Amino acid sequence: MSDIADFILGPFSSAWHAGNLLNRAGLLMFASSGAAFALKAGTFNLGGESQIYASALAAAIVLACPAAVSAAAGGSAETAFFFALAFAVAVLTGALLGGIPGLLRAKFGTSELLTSFLLSAAMLPVLDYLTAGPLRDPGKNLLATPEIARAYRIQSLLPPSVLNASFLFAVGAALAVSLFLSRSRAGYRLSVAGTAPEFARFAGFPVGRITVAGMTASGALHGLTGFFAITGTWFMCHQGFSAGMGWSALAIALIARRKPLAVIPAALLYAWIESASDIAVMSSRVSFDSTAIVQGLIFLFISANLPVAGPLRTLLRTRVRSAGGL
Repeated sequence: MSDIADFILGPFSSAWHAGNLLNRAGLLMFASSGAAFALKAGTFNLGGESQIYASALAAAIVLACPAAVSAAAGGSAETAFFFALAFAVAVLTGALLGGIPGLLRAKFGTSELLTSFLLSAAMLPVLDYLTAGPLRDPGKNLLATPEIARAYRIQSLLPPSVLNASFLFAVGAALAVSLFLSRSRAGYRLSVAGTAPEFARFAGFPVGRITVAGMTASGALHGLTGFFAITGTWFMCHQGFSAGMGWSALAIALIARRKPLAVIPAALLYAWIESASDIAVMSSRVSFDSTAIVQGLIFLFISANLPVAGPLRTLLRTRVRSAGGL
């Protein structure tokens, strides 16, 4: 029973564990909002890994360049300029890598599922080489770029954890994406084009441009993940930076059933299970394989449309009505 209690309550046993859990959930919210945006547009973005990695590397290059280092020791206006520049470069990098597969589909009918995956697979070794080779900090043993100056780091909200204000921005991003898709005319067209492309064409919607826009926005949101991971969590870009975050984001978007608002609890749940698994491995005799099986089973039951779900909902409604009649 103690192992089970450690698994369930471990992530909340200290400020360090709880803060790191929320920080991880925040990063996943950015990326999974991007994955959900692509799914709403009727596309699959399988390039999240490289989009996060490349954006993080771009942000690290900007903030660790000599001019940015000098600015960090100067006035706040110069620091703000380089911080904003790194933000824009990271977002544009993610948007470019996401938009290319969308453009190929719109112009040539190429499957974005295939092109986004292949582009990511080709980019990851290049990014690893740059991080561990030409851009590596020679003064340290890590396979990573130089650390960014303290002036560019987002301060922790819950020391000694790395939880920072990016978590609040992540919740805001998920809410903004949800409002855009549900309340705006452009969001309505994007949802219709993703759900019924033939009807959208009949209605005169620019389906090709919507496809490109959906993949580009998805890449930009993945770029936000890389930027905030650099400025709020790791402060450098290390080899293998994304570490499966792009695939986790896609899983969260599917668990949330493509609903950006549902991404928030789904990301929190995913981060909790990841954190609980790590704690269980470190604090008990539970093996890594065992925790992976538990994670898989939990996500299967959450995401699958099990046949028992319908009868359970009917039974619940009946009980509620009976209680109301009493």
